[in-house]
Amino acid sequence: MIITTSRKPVAQLVQEAMEIGRRYGITYIDRGNLSLSGLLDRYGAVLVLSRERLSCHTAAGELFFHPNMAAVRIKLMRQGKTDRMVRVMGLKPGDNVLDCTAGFCADSLVAQMAVGQQGRVVALEKSLPVYLVADHGLRHYSGPERLRELARAIELRHADFREYLEALPPGSFDVVYFDPMFSKPILEAAALRPLRPLAFHRPLTREDIALASRVARRRVVVKQHSSFDFAGLGLSLAPGSEDKKIAYGVLDIKESNDG
Repeated sequence: MIITTSRKPVAQLVQEAMEIGRRYGITYIDRGNLSLSGLLDRYGAVLVLSRERLSCHTAAGELFFHPNMAAVRIKLMRQGKTDRMVRVMGLKPGDNVLDCTAGFCADSLVAQMAVGQQGRVVALEKSLPVYLVADHGLRHYSGPERLRELARAIELRHADFREYLEALPPGSFDVVYFDPMFSKPILEAAALRPLRPLAFHRPLTREDIALASRVARRRVVVKQHSSFDFAGLGLSLAPGSEDKKIAYGVLDIKESNDG
């Protein structure tokens, strides 16, 4: 993977692209008259910084930040509607949430809306290109003001969640959340298609849930297909998931400890 700029960039754009390259060990290539297709043929993955955004190009297409359905979900929450994920997680203002599989932070944005200014959402993303695109997108998002505020509030980290969980003190967060990449997508949205080859496809294990349960004060939540074997991870199916395509598995820490 290399990083470059759009054609005819201003000096500030070049400096920013070079700085990203230095910081993360990514080779910077001066764009000049080089075509994107030629760069893709040679390098396979190309980060392109333009005045509008930082995006990652692969054979699967262009990956760029967008809030996905988070904007719609947040709008409904502001209208007094209850978000299903928020209900399953049991979020309330002031809670601290750890999103172990950030992606483009759609769920993190909704969680940030639920916990409010007194709460905290930390999101982890292991894939470097996905992290860089999401981090730049959160910091430079130019949509509605309230969405911008939520985006700026999220603390996105480039980290492997297993290593991150192992390093945390017990009870560091109220809720620990996982939304791992589904082996088969339910909806193959064109904008999300380029994400799949760049994301990490690593199944969750009981060890992962054990690490999460040490860190969570109240609850561990996993999002998956409704056909997923939540019991295999020691999780209970959240109420209301029986007739849905997407389901949530839950480990209530208080109940677990009492048992």
